[in-house]
Amino acid sequence: MRSPAGRESGPGATLSADQLDLVREADADGKLLGVICHGGWAPASAGVLKGRTMTCTVGIRDDVVNAGANYVDEPVVVDGNLVTARRPPDLPAYGAALVMR
Repeated sequence: MRSPAGRESGPGATLSADQLDLVREADADGKLLGVICHGGWAPASAGVLKGRTMTCTVGIRDDVVNAGANYVDEPVVVDGNLVTARRPPDLPAYGAALVMR
């Protein structure tokens, strides 16, 4: 599962209950969750970040931390099935991490 990125995927674009359930189910099943930039709002809203280490665009850092994540400022972070990246310039490293997962 890939979480959309960009400001349009944020608070103004509230995810439906079905979409949040899909994120929760994918995470519970250990399926790959690929998240970049503002896409971190999806797993934060789904409640699957508690105790997880991740990165994201600095604009939503407080949101993911408030959702229980351990934020680190790195191009890419892999925490189990969760692969996260900060922003588009990190795409080469993000793509490599997704392929390796």
